[in-house]
Amino acid sequence: MLTLSPVEESILQRTFALGLMQAGLALAGMTGQEIIVASPDVRRCTPAEVIAMAGGADRVVVGIYLGITGSLSGHALLMLPPDGARDLARILLEGVGEEMPDADEPVDPTRPFELDPLSMSALMEVGNVTISAFLNELGMHLHEPVMPTVPQVVVEMAGAILDTVLVDLSMDSDQVLAARAVFIRGYNAIEGALLILPRAESVATLLSALGVNG
Repeated sequence: MLTLSPVEESILQRTFALGLMQAGLALAGMTGQEIIVASPDVRRCTPAEVIAMAGGADRVVVGIYLGITGSLSGHALLMLPPDGARDLARILLEGVGEEMPDADEPVDPTRPFELDPLSMSALMEVGNVTISAFLNELGMHLHEPVMPTVPQVVVEMAGAILDTVLVDLSMDSDQVLAARAVFIRGYNAIEGALLILPRAESVATLLSALGVNG
């Protein structure tokens, strides 16, 4: 089990906050608009608790996945509700001068949610920027780089997405590091969940680099 002391949890919360702040600056630079990415809640969760955060195992979400390689290894996943994912894609596409198809059409909950190729590409970039900024913050405390893999976007039920990622970690830990990730532009806030799923030995490496004796 991934067991962290209150001091260790506090340090990881600060690291999440700094990483997501950098993600907001990067997204603002890409779009030319002020975007704040905040993490008001960082905690250890069981898979069941993460699924509850996403609205239930049967709730369809948009997942942006990146693997973590280098001195830390594991997985990272940004999960967004379909309407929030579409809004984020629109923000990025508007910032680079692209027009998002059917931008004003509401999400119909009775029909399967689909993303057009432009939106898929935009969301891969959002996930890449957000997760890479967090990994860069971690990498500042390590002697070796922390690198993400190429992002992938999938539209699927929350339970199915998380089960797929956890298969690789099932022998390491029954808990994950989860943060609410809120993307704020003006008066609009898009809320998702940022999951960092390191292998158990990687958490120990990180805490050691941060100067915490477990």
